[in-house]
Order: sequence, then C-alpha cells, then structure tokens
Amino acid sequence: MGTYANSKMVMLYFQTGDGVNDGANEGFARPLSKFRGFGFIADTDAIEMHFDSILGTGADIAAVDKIVLNITAAKQHLVIADITAAINGMKYGDGFVTICDDATGVKVSDDITSCGAITITAAA
Repeated sequence: MGTYANSKMVMLYFQTGDGVNDGANEGFARPLSKFRGFGFIADTDAIEMHFDSILGTGADIAAVDKIVLNITAAKQHLVIADITAAINGMKYGDGFVTICDDATGVKVSDDITSCGAITITAAA
C-alpha cells in the first residue's frame, strides 16, 4: 500500500475510550505507509492491525505496533474488506481515515464493535 493518494499523505486514526486521552495509548494515528497488515487473534472476535513501531527503527523489523479491533463474530473478512475499501475509495478525500473512534462512534465498518487495546512496542 502506498503512502499517498492523489498526492496526499493518508493517515489512519484510532481512538479507544472517551477521547480525553488521559491514559496511555488511547489514541493512535499512523501513516498508511507504516501499515504492515492484519493479524487474526485465535478464539476471539477481534483482529489486529500491525504497523511499523513508532518507537522502532528501520532496521528493527520485529518491533510492531498493534491496534485491536473488536468485531462481530466471524466477520474478519468483511471488516478487512471495509477498511480496504475506505482506504482505496478516498479519491478526493482529505487523506484522514477514521478506522475506529469509540468517543464519537465513527467506525469504517458496521462490524467493528469497538477499538480495543493499542500497543506501542519499543525497539529491542
């Protein structure tokens, strides 16, 4: 996936909690260019979005930041398709894609029930 859509940086946004950001890692915004892919969490109704670590370096490929998205049971495929469509369909948008914002209720997919844990991983 590229960094730019129509010469604009694409930023992905996540918010868990009430939006006050008074706790660690309640909000997260990363460029699309740092997105690595989706992970499935066994025996749960959730998926993870993986990104290059915000604290890591280019040489540290093991450091991955993770965003957990809680979803409707057995809807992983549909959620991934909805996220992909939102990113690819922003032909004339402002480059800001809200994937999940628990404070406002905005979600890119009807099958995302909430934004779960946001984990920032330091480089080893």
